[in-house]
Amino acid sequence: MAALNRRDLKRLGIEEKKNDEGYIPKIRWNIRDVFFSIIFLIAVLTGIYFLSAKIVSVLNQGNQISITSITNTSFSILYGIQVLLMVGTVWFFAVYWRRSRFKDLGLTYYSIIKTIWYSFLALLLILAINFIYVFVMTSVFKIAPPENKIAELVENGNVSSVILLIVVSLIAPVCEELFFRGFIFQAFRQSWGVFAGLFISSFLFAAAHLELYNFIPLMAIGWVLAYIFHKTKSLIPVIFLHSIYNLLMILVLFSQFKEIAV
Repeated sequence: MAALNRRDLKRLGIEEKKNDEGYIPKIRWNIRDVFFSIIFLIAVLTGIYFLSAKIVSVLNQGNQISITSITNTSFSILYGIQVLLMVGTVWFFAVYWRRSRFKDLGLTYYSIIKTIWYSFLALLLILAINFIYVFVMTSVFKIAPPENKIAELVENGNVSSVILLIVVSLIAPVCEELFFRGFIFQAFRQSWGVFAGLFISSFLFAAAHLELYNFIPLMAIGWVLAYIFHKTKSLIPVIFLHSIYNLLMILVLFSQFKEIAV
């Protein structure tokens, strides 16, 4: 894909601005790179899932893989593979193949005070969206929210609460923001404009969580995160916001169960 000039960027609603470090990001990767990365991740992760299910079935005499069969070791290995694949894909297409820098992906300094303030406002908005959504679903459509995967892991107690806390509130926000906002959002924004970038990146973010009931609020959260990243030119505020939100959610889950593995 040919590099876009300033007139093209303006037409697409993209402002070529410096970040807080005075650095203008150079988005050299494109939508085709994003497409190949998603296909690669889906294929590999699906293969890993079925291979793991087969191994568990053999070891447990025909029993299928389930939440109760997941342990600290298996959870750490499987999630570690997922993280390495996502980050490795971004590194390969954006840094190695297209010769961009991690700064171009949004890993740059941003004001701590602004980060906390924006995160506070955005967190209130996200919590309000979640509250309204659950209220409408339960009161109007009479559909109660199902238990999500993390809630099942916490309730089951086979995976340490410390490991869950680290993964959910630290590792996941960094990995997901780098992939969905730094990599995917910027590629679509560069080619199709800001609105397309916001919509597609948030749609893929929601779809990746494989939670049909929470698809709309997850997409709204992805939209808020992408918009903040678009305005700040840094992943630091969105990583911080994502981390605080996940931390609050898992602490609520911890408080609901008395027996938690440590």
